[in-house]
Formats: sequence, C-alpha cells, structure tokens
Amino acid sequence: MSGTLYGTGNNVARANVILPHAEKVSSHQEFLPGSEQFWLVYSEPTPSNIRFILSCTEGPLGKYPLFIVPVAPIRLTPELLQDPMEAFCEALLNEVDFRRQRVFSVFSVEPVAKAFASAWEKIAEIRCIDEPYYDAFFSMCTPETLVRDGPQSTDGEIELRLAVSQDAVKISTLCQEFAEYFGMSAPPFFLSDKQASEEARLLIENGQVWVYEIKEGGGETDIASIVAATRQSDTVAAITKVYTPEKWQRKGRAERLVRRVCRELLKTHEQVVLYVDAKNTGAQRLYNRVGFRDLCGETPEHWLEIGFDRGEVEVGHW
Repeated sequence: MSGTLYGTGNNVARANVILPHAEKVSSHQEFLPGSEQFWLVYSEPTPSNIRFILSCTEGPLGKYPLFIVPVAPIRLTPELLQDPMEAFCEALLNEVDFRRQRVFSVFSVEPVAKAFASAWEKIAEIRCIDEPYYDAFFSMCTPETLVRDGPQSTDGEIELRLAVSQDAVKISTLCQEFAEYFGMSAPPFFLSDKQASEEARLLIENGQVWVYEIKEGGGETDIASIVAATRQSDTVAAITKVYTPEKWQRKGRAERLVRRVCRELLKTHEQVVLYVDAKNTGAQRLYNRVGFRDLCGETPEHWLEIGFDRGEVEVGHW
C-alpha cells in the first residue's frame, strides 16, 4: 500500500472498525459518563477536508486500541504521513486527563499504523513492540460475490442458528479458546473466565453470534463452530470471530456457518467485511470460497495492530 493512492473505493467498509461503535455511543448517552469515548480528525487544507479519523474508545470488556481510518484519497508514504500522525500524538497528549499509558496499541492500514507507532515512540517515549499483535488482510463479501451454496454436510443431524441463552456456557468456553488460540499473537489479549462469560452473554443478548450445533452419536449435542458479527452499521456488518475447536475441524463446518451468516447479514446489509490473518492461508481460502474478495482488486489491503511496551502501558481488549 505504501506510495499507492489510498481512500479510493469503499471507505464505508473501511470505517466499520469505528463507525458502529460511534453510532452506538451517540444514540445511547449512558455509554458516556465515566467512560472514554472520543474521536479526533485530521483535515487539510480546510477543516471540511478530513483525511484521517482516530478513535479512542472503550467497550464492555475494556479499552479498545486506537483505530485510525483514512477517509480521503491520499498517498500513504512515510513523508506524507509524518505530519498527521505527529499531530494526532500531540492532540492526544494535550487531551484533558489523557495518560500516555492508555495507548497500548494502534490498528490501521499498514503504512498508517507504522507511521503512528513511530511518531508515538518519539513523542510519548514509549517503545513499540517489533512483532505486530495482528497482521491481517481486509476483505469484503457482497450479494454479488457471495457463493450461496457449498459442499453438503455429512454430519447427520445439525442446526445452524443464532445462539440462545442455553448456549452461554459453551460459547463462553469457545470465546476463551479463541482468545488463547489466536490471541492476536500475544498473551495480553487472553480472556479471563469472567471476561469470557461476559462476552458470551453480550453476544447472545445482542443476537451477534451464530452456532453450528451437531448431535453426536449418543444423542448429546455440541457446538462445533461459532461465528460472531459484532460491528454492524446500516450498510456494513463485520464478522469478528470465527472459531472451530480442534475436535470439529477440517470438515468444512466453519465454511458452512460463515456462508449461512453471510446470507443472513446480506439480507439487511450491503456488505460483510472481515480481517483475516495474513499468515493463515487456510482461512483465506475458506473466505474466498464463501465469496470474500480483496477491497482493492488483486492487491490485498494490509492492516496491522502494533503494540507498545507492555511494561509501560495499560492493556485493554477488543
């Protein structure tokens, strides 16, 4: 992406990382008292010409990383990114009651994440961690790209459905396993029993998690896979968690559930987006078979979460 013109194309899809939460906070003022919810914009040459939006917010499980979204066509070179990222750093440090330990990581398209991390390291004097917490490609599925039918299940009696309260214990366990297995490649993002239980409760109450339920030979049922979609605006929904325990892997169950979830989400949204680990070629092939495509054509859009020295920051969660 460095040196290429970024911001041409679907900015609504890119903004999904911050927009649904912004809409939730603006329509539910009870989120505001005592919580950290603010956004910064960088504009040039006039205030109406916004180039970047930075969000510094928190959710039920803790404080989110800083999210930065480019919203206007701009070449993402280190030289052009230095001024806006340094301006963001200065604005954050000048914010009333803001503490530099709050910035435990930043997530954005690769050149932006690197430019901010470099600027924050210099200005806030907190070292960034060499290995990214998350290294991912951004992709999108639409009604036109969705592959609606795939291989049939050989599992016998199954049900693909929204989760209900009776699933809470199993989903809590799977959320915890997901965090341990993927964990953004870093222990700070593991879930405690209490956090996993709370996440499962919220996912179920908000109708944001689907399950692949299978009946085993002895008549007992189990959840073979889960798919969560937690960021939804009027036109875009994001799949944010896909997990299949080792026992149930390699039989196409996650693919069938992702396809079912996409069919449901695309009834009310124009696009479904997700981030997929850049090193997980198996997951990339799975999403491709369902109908996910790179946002910018043949070149995958690369996003990074870069963390900062865990000895100096207060780690959050997302």
